[in-house]
Amino acid sequence: MAVELGYYTLSVRDLDRAAAFYGALFGWEFTREHERYLHVTNTTVPMGFVSDGPSAQPNLYYHVADIDAALERVRALGGATGQVIESKSGRGCAVTDDQGTEISLWQPAPGFG
Repeated sequence: MAVELGYYTLSVRDLDRAAAFYGALFGWEFTREHERYLHVTNTTVPMGFVSDGPSAQPNLYYHVADIDAALERVRALGGATGQVIESKSGRGCAVTDDQGTEISLWQPAPGFG
């Protein structure tokens, strides 16, 4: 099976302001995962907001069935892996390919994708 985009986040400065803005603009509804993260509850493609400051690009997470196996494969192919982050929506990890390009992988929790 080909791996596809499974989750993405938008980096913003203030989560409450982002919820007010994008909620009014798009009708998005939110649940707070923790103090640095909001999950959007009513979109087809799972997404959220992270309070890492504004960014011109979204953070893309590619859907994998088994993140531990995918991380082993990244390392075997000459890439590098970061720390696995656990959340209600699943397990994610930033990885770098063998040329230095960074992407993220995401294994969804049950009910998230």
